[in-house]
This record gives sequence, C-alpha cells and structure tokens, in this order.
Amino acid sequence: MRRCRYVYLDLGSNKGVQIRKLYEPWLYPEGKILPFYDNIFGKIRHHSRRDVCTFGFEANPRHMKRLKDIAKRFKSYDINVTFLNNAVSNISSENVTIYSDTNFDIDWGAGIHSSLIDNKSNMTLYQVQTIDIVKFFAENIVPLKPDYVFAKMDIEGSEFIVLPHMLKGGLLCDHAISSMVLEMHDRVREDFQSDLSFATLKERLKDQACTPTTIHDLDDETYMGDVSFEPCEGESNTYNTL
Repeated sequence: MRRCRYVYLDLGSNKGVQIRKLYEPWLYPEGKILPFYDNIFGKIRHHSRRDVCTFGFEANPRHMKRLKDIAKRFKSYDINVTFLNNAVSNISSENVTIYSDTNFDIDWGAGIHSSLIDNKSNMTLYQVQTIDIVKFFAENIVPLKPDYVFAKMDIEGSEFIVLPHMLKGGLLCDHAISSMVLEMHDRVREDFQSDLSFATLKERLKDQACTPTTIHDLDDETYMGDVSFEPCEGESNTYNTL
C-alpha cells in the first residue's frame, strides 16, 4: 500500500488527544470525531491506518514534550506523525505572543489573543513563530499526492485569519483539503475584526471556481484529560504512560 495515501492535518493539536483517537480509537469509544475517521479512513484493525500521515500544529510550547513522545511512540509502529511548534497563520516566521493558562490541567485555550483565557491575572506568555499553512501545504502535502486530505481546525480564534487565507490560496477546494471539522470561536470574532461565520464561510466556499471542501461544525472535547498509553489491540508490546 502506498505511503501517505491519506493526510490528516491537525490544526491546533493541544495535547495530541485527537491524533491518538485516530490511531487508537478503542481507547476513546465516546469520541465525537470517530465517525469521521471511520468514514474517511475506514474502520481500524490494529495499526491498519499506517497509510494515514499526520501533521499536527500546536502553538503552545508547553505541550511539545508530550507531543514529541507521542510521535516517537507512533513512529516505532511505523506510523508517520509529525508535530510542529508553530502558530498556524497567513504568514511564516513572524514572532507572535501566545497566551496560555498557567494551570496546565485547564490549558485548553492558548492563542494569539488573551480573550479566551478566563483568569487573566494568571496567564503565561510565550513567543512562537507563525507558519503559513498555504505555503506549508504546497511544499509538504502536495508532493505526497494523497488521495484524501482531512483537517481538524481548533486554533482559538486564529481561524478568522487563517480561513480567508486558505480560501485565497485554494486550499478550501476538495482537490486540496477534501473535508474538515472546525470549531469557530465566535466570542472572539470582534478581536480579529472579522465578519466570518459559518454562514458567510459557506457562501464564500460556493463562490470558488472549484468543488468546495466539505466543512462540519464540530468541537470534540471528549477525553480532554486523555487516557494512559495502553497496548494496541493485537499488539503484545506495552506502551509507556506519559
């Protein structure tokens, strides 16, 4: 079977839970995203999703140790998972401030605006470089010639910058990104001076000279605390717990 028959773009990986759901769904039976994985990539048996290459983007550097451990473990099973510590944007190599909850256990809203951080007296700030997702796609995904690209976007308001850029760059056509699940953070729309909503996005998708990407409104926050690493079905090896 050809490598990277499928590509999964995880835009806003956080602690890597959604990627673990892709490759170890039996550990997350209530995961809302699982039906999308099954419909696109087929029902999983053991490690039968080795033909899915995953690229995860996470702006918050405090998660990178864990994400690198996840990637290393999957690669030991010949599963191609790569994480990048960048803020998904419309431009590359720009330094931006990332606002994060200091309390790691509730750190699910890190982004380039502090609006989604409830306790602003207890924030941690990081300097992170941006990555132009259109340029990354052209340089790293297009050469793979995948049959299907599926994306998940949960980037804490930066979607108001990134989605128009993806539209302009031709990524929101089904020959590029075939389908996507998206959380839109409406309460920070004004901070980004945007008029974008699901309704206006759908209208702009129709105006393209291509068959548009199928976009679903989904925010899967099941298993936010994650589960421990366990053996895959049919595998005799045990995994280390993070």
